[in-house]
Order: sequence, then structure tokens, then C-alpha cells
Amino acid sequence: MPRFYGFDGSTGMDLRPVGQLEAEDAARRERERRRHPMPVTTRIRLVSQPPGLLPLSLFDRVGLADRKSLYPRSMETVPPDLAGLYVDYMTRVAMGTPVRVAFHVPLLGARLVGQGEYAESLLSRVADFSPASARAACLLLDFDAASRRGPQYWRPRRMVPDDATYFNLTRMVARSRAFFDEYGPVVWDGFDFEGGYTDRITSGSGDFLTADTLWDFKVSSYRPNPMYTLQLLVYWRMGLHSVHDEYRMVRRLGFFNPRRDEVWLLDVDRIDGRLVDWTDHELIGYPKD
Repeated sequence: MPRFYGFDGSTGMDLRPVGQLEAEDAARRERERRRHPMPVTTRIRLVSQPPGLLPLSLFDRVGLADRKSLYPRSMETVPPDLAGLYVDYMTRVAMGTPVRVAFHVPLLGARLVGQGEYAESLLSRVADFSPASARAACLLLDFDAASRRGPQYWRPRRMVPDDATYFNLTRMVARSRAFFDEYGPVVWDGFDFEGGYTDRITSGSGDFLTADTLWDFKVSSYRPNPMYTLQLLVYWRMGLHSVHDEYRMVRRLGFFNPRRDEVWLLDVDRIDGRLVDWTDHELIGYPKD
């Protein structure tokens, strides 16, 4: 009976079963992706969008009608990125998503930087929409960047929402719920692009899908800029290249800005084919036929 030898490091040969080798290689790639991710937003910053191919003028603007105004953005005590994450995640919670599911990205980021136990204690305090809960949520959201950008880029911050910030955050969540009463229901939130990632974009997730629209939430004080429109376009293209059939139903791309309380909508049929080709092959890295 022949003898079988495992890899001992001395001969340079590895005679383990192919399935085991493939599984270990997949696990190694996944660890590398989590340690050194290339999210959509980072990739977009590395390129210049072809000018004039997806102007905001192609989008239809719809103003909504919340009569309660917000405090000025300059009065808020948390940075814009955390304000956006808070509105995104807490809107999901308000619509019934379990807190642990809504906050899974910052929980992962906390584990990557060795703060998993602290993050769990914060999560346990995100129980409602009270000021104490909002404070715990903001502290937890600080770990989001460790997951999306990589732990080597994470630097701890300690942002505590004051009264004006708390009012703005909770009011923007209320506006988001009212928005979905009109434009929903949501069929998928926090969606990924499994099967659509490439060596140029290895991570990234979107905000909300309704029956025929892919939505991105922004809480900027300004209108969507070319970087935002390109990001939304990339989400759509990666979705179509993914394993998820839900993206086949997308007919419109949309922004909702609860700070400005306005909607921007674009039918995908109006997108220039040259920009689609450039996005697919040059930016995301799909091979040409």
C-alpha cells in the first residue's frame, strides 16, 4: 500500500487534498480582504470620473415636506460620516431590523481592532431612540471604518451627540421613515455584491433596495456631487454582476437626503452607454467580452 505524506515544509511540495488547499486559500483571501479592503468609495477616489456623462441634471428632484427644521449642521458634535451611518443603521432598526444585524459592520470592525467586548457592551445599550442609546450608537459606529477601510487606518474618536445633534439625528431617522412610507417598501437593506467584487473593488455594501430602485442615503448639506453619482452607478453595475437576482429588477437609481429632505431619481435607461462601459471595465475591472 503506498504511503501518503503531508506537507512538512522541507520539500516545497504540498500533497494535501485539493479541496483542503482551495478552502485554505479562500480563507486566506478572505482574511486579506478584511485586513486590506478596497471599498467602492476608496476606489472612486483613485480615479477621475469622465466629465459630463452623468450630470445631476439628469436626475429628477422631489422635495419632501417636513415642517420641523433641523439645527444647522455646524452645531452638530459628531462628524458627517457618523451622522450618515447613524441615520442609515437606525432607520433599519426603526423598520424592524434587529440591532445586531443593522450594526454588524462596526461590530466586525471592533473585533478587528481588539475591541469586540467593548463593542458588545455598547450594542447592549442601543435599545431605543433615547439620548443614551444615541450616544452608545455613535461610539459603536466609530468602529465602522475599521471594517470598511481596514484596521490599520482606524483611529479612535469619541463623539458624543449633544442636544442639538440628538434632535437632528432622530429627526432625520423620522424623515427616513416617512420617505419609505411614500417610496417603499424596502425589499433589502445593507445589501452586498457577492460575485460582483473584483481585485479593484473587494468590498462595499449599499443602503436600501425597493421594488425597482436602488437607493443611497446621504446627509450632506449639499446636493449630490459627481462622486456620489458615480458611487451609485458602481453599486448598480456591481449588483448586475453579482449572484443576486434582486438587482435585475432595478430600473431607477435614487438618492434620499434626510437633512435636505429631498429625493433625486434617475431612470437607468438615461445613463450614457460610454459611462457604463468605462465603469464596468476601467473602474470596477470586469473583463471585456
